[in-house]
Amino acid sequence: MIKIQDVVRDIVYNEEEALYALAEGYMNLSAYAKRIRKEVEHASKKGVHIPGIVVALSRVQKELKKVHPLIQDVTINNITTKSPLSEIVFEKTPLILSKLSSLYEKVKTTSDDFLTMTLSTSEVTVICSDKIKDSVLKHFKETPRMIEPGLASLGISIDPKYYPMPNITYSLIRRIARKRIPLAETITTHTEIIFVFPKQSLSEVLNLFQP
Repeated sequence: MIKIQDVVRDIVYNEEEALYALAEGYMNLSAYAKRIRKEVEHASKKGVHIPGIVVALSRVQKELKKVHPLIQDVTINNITTKSPLSEIVFEKTPLILSKLSSLYEKVKTTSDDFLTMTLSTSEVTVICSDKIKDSVLKHFKETPRMIEPGLASLGISIDPKYYPMPNITYSLIRRIARKRIPLAETITTHTEIIFVFPKQSLSEVLNLFQP
């Protein structure tokens, strides 16, 4: 048997603005109940009265305890920045793929350099420090689909305990999204999240993550 509260909880969790309003206590429960009534009836496969939905919303609200349910409180251990960077995008051809394994061997880097690659279904993307960009292009020997200069990166080191937890990347990327700063790339590892964006936004992004 499908419980009304479970259905209502799923609906609210799919609407971030509604979820935040409910958690903060300023949602008009009756008005929202009227809006989602048909959706609740469809999911529960039975008729549902507005007061029943309001009761379910009240119970979900108590569960939230005025804490944003999608945002984790993440402690940042360290922040590193790299600039200037360039993004180079190649078509995923057999020749490009054959060059991937030797990229780090042929392109000499130091601890101050940035070099990462992403393999997608149709493209190979390399983001690197500007001073090794020419070496990367020489290594692949093919004309890229795109070269985007003028980028920077901000790397955030966090405790390994966050790795299995939900919404960690979301909790951090949300700060950047609220400022409408475009991201060229988001790279995650076991203990680090790296954002790549236009270098003119570096100071603004850095300020977003300062204690």
